[in-house]
Amino acid sequence: MTNNVKSGKSPRILITMGEPAGIGPELLVRIAQLRFDIELVVLAAPQLLKATAEKLAVPLDLTLVDLNLPDWQERTGNMSHKAGHLYVEAVELPNPVTCGELSSGNAPAILAMLTRASKLALIGCVDAIVTAPVHKANLNTADSKFLGHTEFLADAAGVNKVVMMLATNELRITLATTHLPLLEVPAAITSELLEETIKVILNSFSLSGLSQPRLAVCGLNPHAGEDGLLGHEEQEVITPLIKKLQLKGLSVSGPFPADTLFTPEKRQQYDVFLAMYHDQGLPVVKASGFGQCANITLGLPYIRTSVDHGTALDIASSYSASSDSLKYAIDYAIKLTRGELPE
Repeated sequence: MTNNVKSGKSPRILITMGEPAGIGPELLVRIAQLRFDIELVVLAAPQLLKATAEKLAVPLDLTLVDLNLPDWQERTGNMSHKAGHLYVEAVELPNPVTCGELSSGNAPAILAMLTRASKLALIGCVDAIVTAPVHKANLNTADSKFLGHTEFLADAAGVNKVVMMLATNELRITLATTHLPLLEVPAAITSELLEETIKVILNSFSLSGLSQPRLAVCGLNPHAGEDGLLGHEEQEVITPLIKKLQLKGLSVSGPFPADTLFTPEKRQQYDVFLAMYHDQGLPVVKASGFGQCANITLGLPYIRTSVDHGTALDIASSYSASSDSLKYAIDYAIKLTRGELPE
C-alpha cells in the first residue's frame, strides 16, 4: 500500500471488470455515470459495457486506449473522468457472455486481465488498482493455484507476504489467514506468520500517514483460550509474540477475545484489528458497513482495493446491483494515493 502519485499529477485509478457474467460490467457502467476528480481507466470488454449501458438505459461513451503508448506511460495528457464516459483498454473474451452463467472458456482472459493490471501498477502507469469481483472457482478451472485476487496479485508482484484488510471509515480488520479451510487454521497460526503479518500491517499504515498505529490482536479460541482451558495457541504462540513485539516498542496488544473486541469503545482505542481467520473478522466489518466497505491488500508495492461482495450471479440478469461498494473502494484508493486514511 504505497503512495505513488507523482507531484502535480491527478491520481490514475485502474478498474478491472471482474467476472463478465456477474455484476462487474454493470458496476462499471454505473460508476461511469458519477463524477470523480481523477483519471479512471477500465480493463473490460467494450461491447459488453455498451450492451449493459443499453440495458440500464444510461449514456456511455467509450474511448479505447492502449496503455503501452508513450502518452499514457509518461502521463502527458489530462484524462480526468467525465460522467457518462470511460477510457477502456479492451479485454477480448473468446466466448459470448450470458448474465448469470459462468463460462470456463472466458477464465483465461480474466486471468490475463489481472496479470495486465498488475503489470501496469508495477511499472507506475497507474497509481492504484480497484477490482470488481471474480468467481474463484471459475478461474480455478484455468489456474488450479488460483485462490483469489489477494494471492494472485502477490504472486504476480513477487511479494512473499501480503495481508487482507476489510475497512470502513470506523473499523479496519486484517486477517492472519485468508482462504483456508477452518480445520487448517490452528496449524497455520505460527509465530513467524504473525510477526510477518504484523510487520506488513504496521509498515503499510506508516506509509498512509499513521506513523504509530495501535493494533489489537484477536485470540484464536473462544475467550482467547481461557488460560488454556479452551486452547493453547494463545499461551504458546500469540502472547509470546506480542510480548516480543512490545519490547521492540511496537503498539501491539492482545490477544483479546474476539466476541468483545470490536465494540465502538474498542474502535476508539485501536486503529486496526488482526483477526486469526476469515470468518472471525470479516462478518463483523461487513455487518457494520456493507456497501461502505473496501477490501485492501496490504504489502503490495502499489495500492489495491476491491469491493466487499462477490459476483452476484443470481441477480446479474436483473441489472439491479448497487455500485456503492465499488464507489467506496475507488474513494478509498484515491485517499491512499494521497497518503491519507478515510475518517
